[in-house]
Amino acid sequence: MLSRVRSVHTVLSIILCAALVISCGSDPDEAVSPVAETYILVIDWVLAEPQFAIEVEPDELPVVFVESLGPADIELVVQVAVVGHFIDTADIHFIDSRIEALEEIEGAPVRDGGLLVGLGGVAVDGSADVRGEIYRTPESIVGYHFPIDRTGRKPVMTQPPTQVEPEGLVTDQ
Repeated sequence: MLSRVRSVHTVLSIILCAALVISCGSDPDEAVSPVAETYILVIDWVLAEPQFAIEVEPDELPVVFVESLGPADIELVVQVAVVGHFIDTADIHFIDSRIEALEEIEGAPVRDGGLLVGLGGVAVDGSADVRGEIYRTPESIVGYHFPIDRTGRKPVMTQPPTQVEPEGLVTDQ
């Protein structure tokens, strides 16, 4: 079983590297999808917030697991763009199953002292709220609506996020 997991991770690593190599020759502004830019904006906000600070050693990066809150998975091209954006500042892992992010001990904290960030769907054009949820332990889940304006060249947060009751990360535990 362990060798199968390693094989899957190896294949995914190769695909990710190939996608990064392919995208290197293009204009950076055109290479990043609007959905990826929106997710980058939200994750940047989370990493900058003192309440979500992740303690790491000087030679380590903070670990952030990302899970889709919507019915659809986050597309690979979006995942590659987000991981590429944070390559020097955070260790981003997109997950298919919550078990990949949580320790199997009482209290179910996030692995490696990191965060689990759930991200909702993103409208392709215009302004929209994007739902985001941050999980460190089952008792510390916080939900937000991020007001994003996507009418310009790059998405911008039009005002600070509004805290809401978490919905997506509190289920299936």
